[in-house]
Amino acid sequence: MLGRIAMRRRASISLPCEPVVAYDVLSDYGTYADWMPGVATSSVLARETNFAIAEIEYHARPAHKFTLECIHAPTQMVLARSLSGHAFKLKMEWKITAAAPGECNVTLTVVGPIFFSAMIGGYAKIMSPAATLRALRAQVSTFATVLPTGEVLIEIAESEEGLVCTYKGKKYKMEPAS
Repeated sequence: MLGRIAMRRRASISLPCEPVVAYDVLSDYGTYADWMPGVATSSVLARETNFAIAEIEYHARPAHKFTLECIHAPTQMVLARSLSGHAFKLKMEWKITAAAPGECNVTLTVVGPIFFSAMIGGYAKIMSPAATLRALRAQVSTFATVLPTGEVLIEIAESEEGLVCTYKGKKYKMEPAS
């Protein structure tokens, strides 16, 4: 376990995507730095079907990397925990459940040293599952398959003629301004 001085925090969120989209984002450990609060770099060191070894570096301690053992069950769960022998024990467990069509619920439980939450900036972000889930919502929204409803006013496309703009049914050739 994570010892006596461990702190557990949990939060849940409803996401506007199918469970597979949330799972794909969460199990893509190499992109954690792109969206997860406090993460400076992330990379995958090894990967098998439902198992991976990842390395993440937090802004709180540059050049101090966490090596994580990552276990995932497609569309249901992603678990990342620091490998044994690491000075700080950290565990992030994501549970994904289907909701209405085109939606899913994600619960994140974070367990780490109690002093992580007391640190200003840096590691304090790790211990905020609500902030991490908000960042996850923003990340999955980039993969939205359903476009907002409404009238399309302008459309830009590249053709043999160059860039062409269609506005209210009329085509206009776009040229650089001098």
